[in-house]
Amino acid sequence: MVLLKRIIALGLLAAGVGFAPSTLAQRVPRLHQGMSYAEARQRLLDRGWQPVVNPAMENPATRTPIVAYLLSQGYSELMGCQLVGVQICTFQFRNRKGHLLEIATVNLPVLPGGTVTSWVLRKKSP
Repeated sequence: MVLLKRIIALGLLAAGVGFAPSTLAQRVPRLHQGMSYAEARQRLLDRGWQPVVNPAMENPATRTPIVAYLLSQGYSELMGCQLVGVQICTFQFRNRKGHLLEIATVNLPVLPGGTVTSWVLRKKSP
């Protein structure tokens, strides 16, 4: 299905119709609790959502081992992590309308990239 949408979008683009794959769908993709963050992230990127880069995470003074690991995986959208018995981390993405999607994960040693626990869509204020 995704491949078909991309082929259609590329065909329209080649025909001169101003329609790029990133504009195909800006809806939140199907997410579920317990899915890997890597899978959720890829679904968002496939739908054209953009990571919200958090420069504060680049500060070595505030970098915990889990933050260092997540950044090493290319997760520049990391907003932060908090230890509450387990590591809870949050990530942000923005769509072309300016809406923010925040995803929370729990990070355990068995799946250090994290599993999705919840998410919330925050619409852009007028």
